[in-house]
This record gives sequence, structure tokens and C-alpha cells, in this order.
Amino acid sequence: MMSDEPIASRPVVEREADGPALLRDATLQLEAAGSPTSRLDAETLLAAMLGTRVTTRRTAVAAGFPLPLPALIELPEPEPLSDRHPQLADALRIARSALAAGDAPAALAALVQERATGRPISHLTGRRGFRRLELLVTPDVLDPRPESELIIETALAFLADRVAADRALGRAPHPLNAAEIGTGSGALAVALADESPVPLRLTATDISGEALMVARANALRCGVASRITFMHGDLAEPLLAARAPGDPAHLDLLIANLPYVPTADVDGAKEAASIRDLAPHDLARLGIAAEPRLALDGGGDGLELIRRLIAELPRLLRPGGAALLEFGDGQGDDVARLADGLGIGWRVAIRGDLSGRDRMAEIRRSG
Repeated sequence: MMSDEPIASRPVVEREADGPALLRDATLQLEAAGSPTSRLDAETLLAAMLGTRVTTRRTAVAAGFPLPLPALIELPEPEPLSDRHPQLADALRIARSALAAGDAPAALAALVQERATGRPISHLTGRRGFRRLELLVTPDVLDPRPESELIIETALAFLADRVAADRALGRAPHPLNAAEIGTGSGALAVALADESPVPLRLTATDISGEALMVARANALRCGVASRITFMHGDLAEPLLAARAPGDPAHLDLLIANLPYVPTADVDGAKEAASIRDLAPHDLARLGIAAEPRLALDGGGDGLELIRRLIAELPRLLRPGGAALLEFGDGQGDDVARLADGLGIGWRVAIRGDLSGRDRMAEIRRSG
């Protein structure tokens, strides 16, 4: 049935956005909020809102082309977030409604306003690139960091050495046992399963049931769900509980990016009200205010969970095995001392990331 409303009086739904104007306004708003990455933030939010890649959007904006609004809105659904994260859910609800009505400026403004509170970009887009993967991210998991790729690069080198050793003996690479402790979004486990040069029997644990839901979704999304067993529990307890008393250590490779932020630093960041309260003196804290405490808080000195896991390595790593543990700024010497405490038959090397900062401990068991 046709409406009796005169055509001239009906609201016009714009299906194109003025890319340069949107980008300019969003960048200025984020600069005013204190974001140190205002241009990139604005580009990422605009690309997510329009359902395009950042590079595609940059090309269109540079050429002055109008940007078509998406027929399918790809921003995260707000309803699953309403109970636990109502502020984020409200921002996404406003943005999605505005997009559906053809109001691109209002949609972007809602996202920018929420970003200005310190909300990680990935919570607003629902995505984060890691290695060659695009992962789902929610406020229930730690936002995957580029520096964590050092663990994957080192793990792949370790596995490649195992493959070379097998070939030198004239045999095909045999499956290895691996585990990620504290998997969170599943970024490390999924990337390792995706890129491993050798078959892995890979297990990933987490104490958070919500995080495991995200990790399982990412494994399914990236086509490696059949290669990872997810287990719910504290650190390595699920692995140890599944083995009979007296069973020998069985892991060839263990990887972990456990919470390592001191409790006082987590408290201070979560008391901040906006980006401006944190930047520019401590950019590493920018996302902490909106990320789950369970994924951040490493106890008084930040090393509580790392200390516990290192103490369990003799029950987990078989001879010749390696553990790769990420840690925070200034913690390298302390982590090395903890590993040295394992005694004879163990050695530790501290590895730096691309910025030159100590970032990861490689702990090997002789054999």
C-alpha cells in the first residue's frame, strides 16, 4: 500500500557519505579528546562503519569520491553487550540506527564519542587484525597487540627447527603437543594453528568462560576449530587434571601472554575518565580502562601468574620443550630470575620486540 504522504515531504535517506568531511570532523574531535592516534582512529572507525578496508577508504577519500553507505551494517550487534557493557551497547545502537537512517555523521559521532572515553577501537569495530587473520574482539577479552606476534614468530622458528631435525633423520615431521595458557581471544592459539609447519595437538585454556566463547568463535572463523581443544580453568590446571598421576611432562611447546600489569597500575587506569586523563604520559595504559581486569591484573608486582606458571613448567614441558612467555616493560630481569630458579637442565633467553624492548622469555628444557 502506498503512503498518502506527499513525496516532497518524505525524509530523504542519503546513501552516500561525504568522506573527506566525515574524516576531518572525526579527526578533530578525537584530537580534542586527547587521542594520540586521532587520524588513524578516525580512518578505522569510518572504514568499519562503511564496511570497507581502511586502504580502500583512504583511496576514495583522497580522490574526493562520495562513500556509499553499506546495505549490510557490520558494526557489532549491541544486544549481546547490553547487560555487561551498557555504555558500549548504547553507542553501537545509536550508530547502527543512524546508519540505517542514512545519517552517516550521527553514526560516526556516536563511535567517536565512545572512543574518546578510552574505549579500544576493536570494541567499536568488533574486529582486530593479527598476523594474517581478522579476529573477533569483544570487551570480554584483551585486545590483541602487535608485539605479541613475537611469540608466534619464535614459536614458528622452534617448530621449523623440529621439522628440519626430523628431515635430517629421514623421517616425516611427527605431531607435537602444544598449549596456550590464558588464551583470551584465541589470537595466539589460532595464529599458531593457522601457520604451524608441523601437525599440532594444540590445547588452549582460560579461566574466563566469556573469553573461551570468543576464542572458539575465532577458531571457527579462521578454519582451525578442529585443530584446537579449548579447556576452561585456571592457568595449566585443566591440562594437569586431564593427566594421570605420575604421567611424564608431555608438552613440546607452551605459549602464554598472561596478565602482567601490576594491580596499582590497573586501578589507576580504570579510574581515568577519558583518553586525556591517560595521554600522552603513558600510552600503554590507553586501553586498560575498558579492558577486562581478569586479562590485565598480574598482582602486586605484575608477575603473580607468570611466577605460578613457571613453577609448573617441570610438570608440563618434556625434555627439549620450550615455553614462550610475554611480559611487561621492565620485567625481563625478574622473569629471567624466576626461570633460573628452575635449576640445572633449564635455560632462559630474553627476547626483544621490534622497538627493542624486552618482551618475551624463551625458557627451554634440556634434552
